[in-house]
Amino acid sequence: MKPRFDCATALFPRGPVNRTWRQSALFCSLAGIASTAHAVTIDLPAEFELVGSAGLEVQYDDNVFLTTQNRQGDWVTRVSPSIELSREGQVTNLSSSFTVTRGHYLNGTRENVTDYAADLGWQWRAAAMVEVRTSASYADVAQSVNGNLDGGLAPILIEAERTRRPSGEIGIALGRQGGRLQGLIRHGIRKSEFDDSIRDSTAVYSGVSTTYELNSLLLVGIQLVDTDLEYAEFAEIPDRDSNEMLAMATAEIRLPKTNIQLRGGELKKEFTRGVRADFEGPRWDATITWSPKTYSTLSFSLGENVQESLGVASYVDVDSKVFSWSHQWGQNLSSTLSYSQTEGEFIGADRLDRVMRSSFLIRYLPVEWIIVRFGVSSLENSTTVNGTDLDNNRFLLGIEAPL
Repeated sequence: MKPRFDCATALFPRGPVNRTWRQSALFCSLAGIASTAHAVTIDLPAEFELVGSAGLEVQYDDNVFLTTQNRQGDWVTRVSPSIELSREGQVTNLSSSFTVTRGHYLNGTRENVTDYAADLGWQWRAAAMVEVRTSASYADVAQSVNGNLDGGLAPILIEAERTRRPSGEIGIALGRQGGRLQGLIRHGIRKSEFDDSIRDSTAVYSGVSTTYELNSLLLVGIQLVDTDLEYAEFAEIPDRDSNEMLAMATAEIRLPKTNIQLRGGELKKEFTRGVRADFEGPRWDATITWSPKTYSTLSFSLGENVQESLGVASYVDVDSKVFSWSHQWGQNLSSTLSYSQTEGEFIGADRLDRVMRSSFLIRYLPVEWIIVRFGVSSLENSTTVNGTDLDNNRFLLGIEAPL
């Protein structure tokens, strides 16, 4: 079975990590969500595997509603049972997972919450150079402090209210496994649904990407993505529907201890009914990952992109910087430090935001089957809108053990 992702592994790996795992570590550490405990694997007929796990976390949150005024703090306990069903074969692979997180507030400051997350993926090697890939996911969470990472960059939006995000994608990968030339054609849909339906949106996208390995040190490619965005219609808000065309060149430089990933190109955003100003400009990001030792990894990402405002603004012009450091101090002790700063101009809303996120987490194994975690995280959101600055600090303690 392939290695599975869980926040405990992502936050404190036992060796060098790639970009995907590094981004996951940043997301988990900033979000302060419960990590997955050691799992129990059950072998089923037809080479299926069933994995059951659970996570437990106690956290103090000094601003449980993420409000700008009249802040209220409380202790919250999160319990996260989850199951995973997977199968790996010569021609097809299947993976699925479902997690329920129950949050209980000790002093009843707010109502207890239940979050849901589900993922499904299927791959079929139809021929030597053709693979069909399908995936679907659903998330229903009470708060989203970090949103979705984009190209290693941190998002500008902070969601204090419940968000539901269903999505699905089908793709065709072209190229021999391990070959120098690889391609991917994909088509998918993403939805964002809120209690306030004025912010609901649907994105339907199609994309083509290709990469070519020039040599062992350099890999180059291109990415083309066309996206149609559709918002809920309200008479008092000018139409927000738009079409985006993104064209980017990519490069990856792989050195013995350093990995550099570069993307750069142009984004064109045209509003469907012409009631808002169109956008045309650069979009780029760069990530440098340095591992001076196998047990220590530092990474730095920066870039410029356009993010959806999910509100009355036309879009958000965003600059972002992200730093993280993961270190294994010994066989039983490891840590992760992360910091990000994101600035966004809300075009059409006369608003400028700056969001800073930082976190530090320690993971200790007193014995082989027990993991003790302690961490702190901080969020600061300053804005030019008077009286709406926000900050949030969280302190967590977690203990993990086998089921």
